[in-house]
Amino acid sequence: MALNHSAHVDCFAIPRLSWYCGRFIRHSGWSPDYVDRLFKRGTARFSDDLVHERLIPNGQVAKLKNPMLHFSFMNFSQVLEKIDRYSTASAIQAFARGKRSNPVNAIFHGLWAFFKTYFIKAGFLDGKQGLALALSNAEGSYYRYMKIWLLEIHEKNEN
Repeated sequence: MALNHSAHVDCFAIPRLSWYCGRFIRHSGWSPDYVDRLFKRGTARFSDDLVHERLIPNGQVAKLKNPMLHFSFMNFSQVLEKIDRYSTASAIQAFARGKRSNPVNAIFHGLWAFFKTYFIKAGFLDGKQGLALALSNAEGSYYRYMKIWLLEIHEKNEN
């Protein structure tokens, strides 16, 4: 995207090209994946999110063209570790905001995450890694909602 030189820009979003267990992912909802990364000090702040903390710029954001290579997952052990860490943090955050769940809800969310990643976001075009990514998204979503349910059970038992 060409910059309008009359516009004042304090932040730039960089397209991120992410690696998943042997392949750069170009579909599956991972591309294009613009992330705000370059910004003038004092013109942005970070969110308080426990998972996927993000930059919140005050002003206009311009998109850069060339991608930043992001080696997200080199192997499945890293995938499993991150699924566990992120599903726990995400569940705690969602529960604190009033979200509730149950096993049926967890299954539905897991199935939906797979369907959305693999079919709607064309994960099948990413080959075997696209299938594995859709399955890991499903797993992460399922675990997140199961952990919300378990937090609810724990809270009821405390009272």
